[in-house]
Amino acid sequence: MRWQTIAVACALLSGCPPTLSSERGDRYLSAMAAADRDHVAGRDDAAIADWREAAGAAERRVDRDEAEHRAALSLRREGRLDEALAAFSAIAARRPISRRTVRAMWEVTRIQMERGERDEALDGLRAIVLEHPDDGQASRALRTLVAEVRAHEGDDVAAAYLTDLDTHVRTTDLGDDVLTDLAQIDRDHGRREQARALYERIALEHPYPRGQRWDDTFMRLADMAEEDGDHEAAIRYLERMIDPHALGLPPGSYTLPQMPDAGIRIARILRDGLHDVDRAAAAFQRMHDAFPTSLLRDDALVEEGEMLLDAGRRDEGCRALAQAISETEESAAVTRARARRDADCR
Repeated sequence: MRWQTIAVACALLSGCPPTLSSERGDRYLSAMAAADRDHVAGRDDAAIADWREAAGAAERRVDRDEAEHRAALSLRREGRLDEALAAFSAIAARRPISRRTVRAMWEVTRIQMERGERDEALDGLRAIVLEHPDDGQASRALRTLVAEVRAHEGDDVAAAYLTDLDTHVRTTDLGDDVLTDLAQIDRDHGRREQARALYERIALEHPYPRGQRWDDTFMRLADMAEEDGDHEAAIRYLERMIDPHALGLPPGSYTLPQMPDAGIRIARILRDGLHDVDRAAAAFQRMHDAFPTSLLRDDALVEEGEMLLDAGRRDEGCRALAQAISETEESAAVTRARARRDADCR
């Protein structure tokens, strides 16, 4: 009785669905399994009917939404846009929101765009970014919205909208996306210092590991520094990007996708931009050692070996090539290493 009372209170006071902990019924599970079989077999009409049956049999709100969402996706693939739009709209309108609410809102805007209902679609996209900035769909919605506004209303309107949006979502997951789009507009119009300041804001306000644009931001800052001919500044930006990996912070930290790229890029800047063979060799070795799962490890060793051979440091260069050949499976870099070894290290 005590738990029943708590469940009712939760439903009344917090808006959580009272059926969340209910068991899935046999009819629901059977219909969902049939829908999956029909979908895999390409029987979309049958799958839609099965998903609708499952939605009708669902005892939990989350299961009903899931079944209706899958049916709506199939309707959309079948070109039955009116039915799909109605289904997605129904899911999006239910309160309290659930796991499929914002995804349904996103699908509604996509169909509206396809049907030429641009104003309605833009309103829906704005609702997603303002009301659900921490949802994964918000980034996609913002990207679509900004591209649409830039194409039809111009960059000044897009920048004004993003500047206003920044005040509302600054502390959310969408905050760094907004600043990234603003910085890109500034770069496109040659406002380099404004763009640089926005990228620095991203690094400060949306740091690793929560910041989703951490590695992208430092890559862009390094790009700008190289464009200005400031190779040391580019290296400093790239070092800042990979510092958390190098320090092992926080505990259990993971490697962001562009960290290995930054590691080998540092070595290449030292080699090609600053012509510093010693620092470049150390950077190539560091990249190889620091990122044991990266596909660029063999490239680092091979490029180090080639650079050292070109600099007349035969023994060191041949050792680097031999290491790449011995520890790496077949790849384009290893093929190149064998050819260079055969030419210069015999």
